Parts: sequence; structure tokens; C-alpha cells
Amino acid sequence: MKKNLLLLLLLMLSLSIQAQSIKVSKTDKFTKDKVVYTSYEKISSEAFIGTQTGKNIAICFGRENGLNMILMKWLTADARLVSVNSKVVFLDEEDNTHEFTVSDYASGRGEGTVGALGMDLWGLRILLLGDLSVFKNHIMTAVRIYTTDGYYDYKIRKSAAEKAREAYRLFEKEIQKGNLDKWK
Repeated sequence: MKKNLLLLLLLMLSLSIQAQSIKVSKTDKFTKDKVVYTSYEKISSEAFIGTQTGKNIAICFGRENGLNMILMKWLTADARLVSVNSKVVFLDEEDNTHEFTVSDYASGRGEGTVGALGMDLWGLRILLLGDLSVFKNHIMTAVRIYTTDGYYDYKIRKSAAEKAREAYRLFEKEIQKGNLDKWK
């Protein structure tokens, strides 16, 4: 029994360990613009036991149609809504704020899911616009998401912030490369 439990814990741990990677790097055939997306990096989370209380947030960096963006997935227990032009604000290690604007969003069951866990739970997929380069040299310590009901603040662990920073650096490096197509 103990051996099976240990094996299960090791399996769960291995599923949660993911390296930052470029998931899409290609040239759009119509616009000739470079399209780049990183893997999603979890910036705030809680154990997947019982119900989710809204602390599971993952981001990826993307570029499409010449536009750099953050794609945020927010897995919540309750229906929460954001509005176009509302704000998401990151706080860095020096207490400087970095504001991003919600350009588009989708909400519903499974929208905040990264992978298969939580596909029946409510969530949001949010597209954010702003100066992504702030992730290059800063460690983000918190995020505030403004919704139609007010705002929600979440802490970001240092290890998660470092993964997000590394994902941004990988994203920036990929954009600077030529238009070589790469699908994973």
C-alpha cells in the first residue's frame, strides 16, 4: 500500500514539473508575421483536493498579427467575469505595479484549465495587452485581477515567478529569430 501511494505521489509530482518551452513558432501564411506561443506557466496555485477556490492561474506569452500578449487561464470555483478594458495588475519585487488591459476573454466550464484537471470547473481565459518586457528583469510577487464584482489579489511564489520570467526570456529570444517554422 505504501509503495503504491509513493508511486502515485511521484507520478503526480512528475506531471507538475514542466520546463518552459516554445509551443508554436511559425510564419502566418497570410500575413507573413511570426506567430509564437510559449507553454503555460502556473503562477498561482493550490492543491487539487476538494474544490478550487480560485487560486489556480497560469500564463503564457504569445505573439500573433504583430501583437505581443499574455494569455491567462484562471480556474475558479465560482462564475467570475471580467470586462474588456478592465485591468490585471502585476506587482514586482520592488512594489512597482505593471498594468495590463483585458482585450478579450472567455468564461465557462473548463475555460481556465491547463491540461485535463478541472475541466468541469468554472474558469476564465483572458487575453492581456501591455508591456510584456517587464517580465524580463523583474520577479512578480502578486497579481490583482479586476472583475465585475471587484478585484481579487493572489500571491505569486518566487519559484513560479522565476519560471514566468524564464518563459518570457525564451519568448523574446524566439521572436528575435528568423521566421523558421516549428510546431510541437
